[in-house]
This record gives sequence, C-alpha cells and structure tokens, in this order.
Amino acid sequence: MSARRTPRRWSPRPTPVNTEPQHRRYGAGVEVEAYLGLLFGREAGHAFIELRWRHGQGMRHAFIEHTRTLAATRTILQLGRRTDIYVGVAPRTRRHGGKDAIDRVWTLWADLDNRAARNALDQLPVKPAVLVASGTPGHAHAYFLLTTPVTAAAAEIANRRLAAQLGADGGSVTNAATILRPPATFSHKTTPPARVVLERLEPRLASIEAITEGIAADPASTEVRQSVHGRRGRASDGGDPLRALDPALYFEVLTGETVGRSRKISCPWHEDRTPSLHVYKEPAGGWHCYGCARHGHSVYDLASQLWDLDTRGPQFLELRRRLYDLFLPGHTPPGAPTNHARRERQHPQTRRAPDIDGPGHDIPDL
Repeated sequence: MSARRTPRRWSPRPTPVNTEPQHRRYGAGVEVEAYLGLLFGREAGHAFIELRWRHGQGMRHAFIEHTRTLAATRTILQLGRRTDIYVGVAPRTRRHGGKDAIDRVWTLWADLDNRAARNALDQLPVKPAVLVASGTPGHAHAYFLLTTPVTAAAAEIANRRLAAQLGADGGSVTNAATILRPPATFSHKTTPPARVVLERLEPRLASIEAITEGIAADPASTEVRQSVHGRRGRASDGGDPLRALDPALYFEVLTGETVGRSRKISCPWHEDRTPSLHVYKEPAGGWHCYGCARHGHSVYDLASQLWDLDTRGPQFLELRRRLYDLFLPGHTPPGAPTNHARRERQHPQTRRAPDIDGPGHDIPDL
C-alpha cells in the first residue's frame, strides 16, 4: 500500500514587485502576453500590433490584430531568440508603421539610457506601470498607462517632457511611432546576447495631466515657437513664417530626431545605421538623404512625405492647417480666408436689382 501524498497547498499568484525579475517567477509567454495586454487591451476599435525585427542588413515587420495577443506573443518569443525584435508602443490603425497610421495613443514612455535617469523615476508624480530592462546595463524603458487615449502630437510632447525631466533620451524615441524591445527577448548587440527583462508590471492608470504635473516644459516646442516668431519678419514666399523655419527644429518636432553638430541623422524612410540624411543650416537648403535620395526645402516638404499629403491642391490646405496648429496655434496662414470670409462664401448676401420693367430680382453678390 503506497503512502498517501500530502496535497500541495494552493496560494495565489503574488503581485509583481521590483525585487525580482519577472522571468524568474513566471513563464516568458505569460509575461509577454500580459505586457501586450496592458499596451493594447483597452483599444476598442480595429487596430494592429506592429512587430518589427532585424533580418540581414534590413528590417521586416508584421501586423497582428490587437486582440490576438497570444499570436503576437508566440511570434515575439520565436523571433526574439535569434534576432532583435521590437513592438510599436501605439496601436496602428492600418498595416503601416508610420505616424500617420496612429490615431490615438494609450501609453507614454521614456528611454532611460543612463543610471541617473532610472534613479530619477522616484521623483516623478506618477511612477511607471511597466519597467523593462532593455539589455544594456543600466538602461530601461519606462511605460506610463493612460486612463484615456491622447493624440500622437500630445503623446510626443508629454514624452519629450518626461525625457527632459528624467535626463533620458529625448530624441527619436519620443516619436509616437516608436518601437521598443518587448520583455523575454534578447538584445543581440552583444555576444552573448543580453536578456531583456521585465522588472515591473502593474495595471496602474493615470491621466496625462497627472503624469506631467510639475515636470519640465517641452524643450522642442518652446525652441520651435521662439524660432518661428523670431523669423516672422524675415519670412519669404508670401510672408509664411514656416518657410523660414530652421530645418533642425522642424525635424526634431516632426520626427523626434535631434540634429547634432554633424547635421546628419538617420533617415526615417529606410534602415539607416550610418546616418545618411543631411539637414542643412539655412531654411533654403532644406534637407537631403544620400541613401534614398528623398529631399525637400521646407517643413511642408518633410510633413507631406511623413503624412502622405500632397503639397498642391486641397491636400495642401490640410497639410498647412496641421502645421499651423502644431507650430503656430491661433495664427491664420497667409492668404487663408478669415472666418468672416468663409461665412460670406457659405451665405452670400443679396441685393435688389433696380426696377426697370417690373419687380426686381434677387442677385447674389459676386
């Protein structure tokens, strides 16, 4: 007769804390699916999770419906063993990785690229809900979950403010279309590859106002507005001040890339490990990519290619409206009709024709 086994006592799963990396206690699949659930689980519309990974000298990507987090988890774990893989933090509305495929953002984030930035997290009014050690010693990605979604532009401003407050990376990683390493994968920049570790995972939500309360102002927006107003008197082409804007400033706002002394940055349209896009000092010089030959001479040329809007016809009016809302809110573009002119066009006044051979007829003003 065999001895009776004492049944194991069941205990609930502990709440995640910072004292021990999650991968030591839970399976990799559980933590990746929970991570994706926090990023995309509250999206009610039709959206996609963008996965992007290195393949040879280039990049490949896949778009998985945001409700299929298990399928996305399996793909991440399979590819993450042998190459660098990334997740688009914001849900995409279509199968495209650019910012124009993002309608709303549910998460803010910061790339903590130094130990001091990690230590500064304790000084924020709201602590991050998710913290992922990205594989480089002392580096991590912090995520702040929002109670309600915000626009891509609002998210980028908040991300830059967080970076300025923490002393974190304030460059292209603040862009709404940013991709970051998911947990339970590996950074293949080193040999052997370094594990990407989930250190914190808590369903803590906060408003964008609470997260940014009392922290640094947006450095990019302040500098851009000062530059625009400073150049208004020298603006060319019909007096449009945006055409006199410093290319380095509008590149930082629209792409998140900071232009350094070399004036070279990574091109946003192709894999560009060695920066090949040159940003000239003078507005007339504009910018030129020596890798893919894209070029332009103003903020309009850059925005039209990033947002897929034409620089002529009705699409240009939409393009100009967006740029003025971003750089000069409250100002009317040169030559644009005023509110009074729009009302006159929609409801033209009428006058009476003189009575010559009978009663007059209503004739609209031309």
